[in-house]
Amino acid sequence: MRNRITILTLLILAVMILFSGCTDNSTAQKSELATVNSIEEIDAMLESAPVFIEMGAGRCPACVLQKPIVEELAAKYDDKVHFVYIDVDKQNQLAAKFNVYYIPDIFVIARSDSGTYKYVLDGDLTTNSEQAKMIGLTQKGPLEITILDALRLR
Repeated sequence: MRNRITILTLLILAVMILFSGCTDNSTAQKSELATVNSIEEIDAMLESAPVFIEMGAGRCPACVLQKPIVEELAAKYDDKVHFVYIDVDKQNQLAAKFNVYYIPDIFVIARSDSGTYKYVLDGDLTTNSEQAKMIGLTQKGPLEITILDALRLR
């Protein structure tokens, strides 16, 4: 009898441990990223705010991991920055326009001066999109710093 109680207690404990982390108790809101089909849509967004662009694809494991990080930032800065996701498999012309060869590829356009994009790079602006890219899985900290720089430099 004592063995059955011990086994039952261990079984209940194992079930509690197994399921203790399965619920999402986070208070962070997630926001859907906008999709664009043309450079003109990006230009229109730039008239009112910086544009944060993530290029990726559903087939890319790093892109899948990147998405919730960007969604969390989008929820936090949605009223100040436009957040855009471009699927390189569906929008290969936009991927080519921004010279995307590796994904995820993230960059922030602070503004457009006379049709020339000004990208955020290390707290400053550059017209060199290649230097401003964050390629590969990028953590929240560097992304948020870039967003704050874009707002300051706007």
